Amino acid sequence: MSSLNLLDLQQRHFHITCPAGFDYDFMLDFLRPRIIEGVECVTQGKYARSFHFEQPYTADGYTNGYFEVEYQTVENALVVKVVCDDDLGFDIVQQRVRFMFDLDTDMQAIERQLQSDSVLQRGFVDNRVPRMPKAFDSFEFCIRAILGQQVSVKVATTLAKRIAHSTQLTTPESFPAGIDFFFPQCDDLLHHTFDGLGLTSSRIATLQVVISALRNEVISLDKAQVFEDFLEQWTALKGVGPWTANYLAMRGLGIQDSFPDKDLGVLKALLTSDKYPTRKAVLQQAKAWQPYRAYATLCLWNGLGH
Repeated sequence: MSSLNLLDLQQRHFHITCPAGFDYDFMLDFLRPRIIEGVECVTQGKYARSFHFEQPYTADGYTNGYFEVEYQTVENALVVKVVCDDDLGFDIVQQRVRFMFDLDTDMQAIERQLQSDSVLQRGFVDNRVPRMPKAFDSFEFCIRAILGQQVSVKVATTLAKRIAHSTQLTTPESFPAGIDFFFPQCDDLLHHTFDGLGLTSSRIATLQVVISALRNEVISLDKAQVFEDFLEQWTALKGVGPWTANYLAMRGLGIQDSFPDKDLGVLKALLTSDKYPTRKAVLQQAKAWQPYRAYATLCLWNGLGH
């Protein structure tokens, strides 16, 4: 696939006021080891990434560009620079940035539910439940969730980088250093070969099944869908287990009660006498965290230093 030829790039700046207690450093610390090299980067307190998402009303069917985010401590605000080839794309990017940094979640209700749990408290930040670092691009995160099955964060991130680079959706030279590729979307990968990228044949098969199911609208990445329906539909696909579906729901769609109960980090955080708890015991313990088990999971991870 050839480089995208972007014309008529426009630039705008936004100031997004953050909620009291917002912890930008925590967000960057979480994102930094998960960065897809060439698509996004973190340098000197600034997060930057390209974007390439479907918009049927545009000439080529996509909105393309990049954005940069910095945090202003005095104003308690995110300063967002957006460069985009579609005038209507600016508001969409701003909404996605708000989602990515979890700015619109009512943390008071979550803290009331979780604040007294001594296990979760190990993962609090300044005695607070941390906000959830979410995905700017739900489709991209869907691919990453599949790649993350039973491998480390580092391996999954490396595989995501290889996929992004292999589609050769290169950015214009005017983009910032380190933002060299767009991450492909569903149609970009529909007939793409994943050979030679270090993926197992079963992982490739799962990617192809999910991409086809999304294109044929058998499944959806709609953030407003009913969680139980989402789980049923996604786990019915060959190669997609409960961990993948819950992790996607948690960080890709922002579903607050998603819970990857078989996640190794969760199990490590709940160790007792050097023994992993049974699944039944994990689910029983997690009942006290409902309907915010996703945030409880984040606390468990953070307590391990993830």
